[in-house]
Amino acid sequence: MIAKKLGAISLCLFLASCASHTSTNSMDGGTNQQYVKGDPEQLYQMGNQYAKGVGVPRNDEKAVLYYRSAAKQGYAKAEYSLGYMYRTGHGVPRDYNQAADWFERAAKHGNSDAQYSLGVRYLLGQGTAQDYGRALDWFQKAAAQGNPYAENQLGFLYAAGKNVPQNYTLSLEWYQKAADHGLASAQYNLGLMYANGIGTAPDRVKAKQLFQLAAARGFEPARKALAQYN
Repeated sequence: MIAKKLGAISLCLFLASCASHTSTNSMDGGTNQQYVKGDPEQLYQMGNQYAKGVGVPRNDEKAVLYYRSAAKQGYAKAEYSLGYMYRTGHGVPRDYNQAADWFERAAKHGNSDAQYSLGVRYLLGQGTAQDYGRALDWFQKAAAQGNPYAENQLGFLYAAGKNVPQNYTLSLEWYQKAADHGLASAQYNLGLMYANGIGTAPDRVKAKQLFQLAAARGFEPARKALAQYN
């Protein structure tokens, strides 16, 4: 019951200028895709500009073009961003298989956001076969780089005992790390641990402080939890 309360997943993107010679290349599931030649960092930043509408009108299709062009050169941030566009269906038809593929490429290049996102794919069985063991492995890799979303997810897995022995002490430690990184959902989850005395002695004062931090970041469940303290 507590484990059900202690959950959360979340997920996230960013700008500059570039080259303009377009060509085509067979990739992305075997279909011909346009790409732009140039420095991958500049291509990636151009993709960010179009994705966010910074200095240019927002255009998700052009963002995908530039992300793909940089990703084709093995640029991890672009590989992750391209995976994100496939996951959300921005600029391309939503395709969880393509999302997982690009997340995996970026994850293997050490991108912690991609490692976390790939872990989520395995956790949900979305674009991949469901595999808690692989999910745990990728969350651990991302958390080792200080990724707060992965830290929060590890807190949940240890609280719920999913593919790991249930361990509230470890759950508390991972939630604390993510909370220290300012992640509102982790602050809320940690607050629940203190409020209910899970993995630690009950501490309503500490719980309230954590709920306040999460609520200040706009996390609605924390605002509701604070109502118990008024």
